[in-house]
Amino acid sequence: MVRLPLCIAAWLALVGATVVRADDHPYAKVRVGDYATYAVQMKVGELTLQGTTTQTVTARTDKEVTVKITGKIQFMGNEQPIPPQEQKIDLTQPYDPTRFSGPLPMGAQVQVDKGKEGKEKVSLAGKSYNCTWTEYKVNTKAAGVAFEANVKVWMSPEVPLGMVKMSMTSNQGPQKMQMTMELKETGQNK
Repeated sequence: MVRLPLCIAAWLALVGATVVRADDHPYAKVRVGDYATYAVQMKVGELTLQGTTTQTVTARTDKEVTVKITGKIQFMGNEQPIPPQEQKIDLTQPYDPTRFSGPLPMGAQVQVDKGKEGKEKVSLAGKSYNCTWTEYKVNTKAAGVAFEANVKVWMSPEVPLGMVKMSMTSNQGPQKMQMTMELKETGQNK
């Protein structure tokens, strides 16, 4: 049996946390109004959730960038908004891909281990991007439930917020869970 709240919590955690290479700060050159919208699909067993999420730069100083994350999810013919979130990114420190700032339950423990890296051209939203991809193993424990996922992220300096694509696979008990985020639109002042 699929535990829907756990699936949605995993979705929100990954949507709110972009994992990137530590030596490339994807927010170093962003401007207020820069945005990226992603098509998101999650499948757990026979259950499929689809939606979109948009990350928009709402404020910027020399030391910090504020990103607002909004979105919507479709489930069983109903569309629900994802509660807006705000994320502050410290520009004075190297970007830390192991720091999740998404809406994880209180007391949740997250460990991210970096794996392989490579280069690949990815075509999405009518454009090709030269990307660097990185694989990660993510282990999360919250409310007594352990969650292990394999994540692969494609990043490109051609995209204002860096991420072009992300895929995640995991097993939830006997159920396999898959999630993808793919760039749908990017630009300025959405």
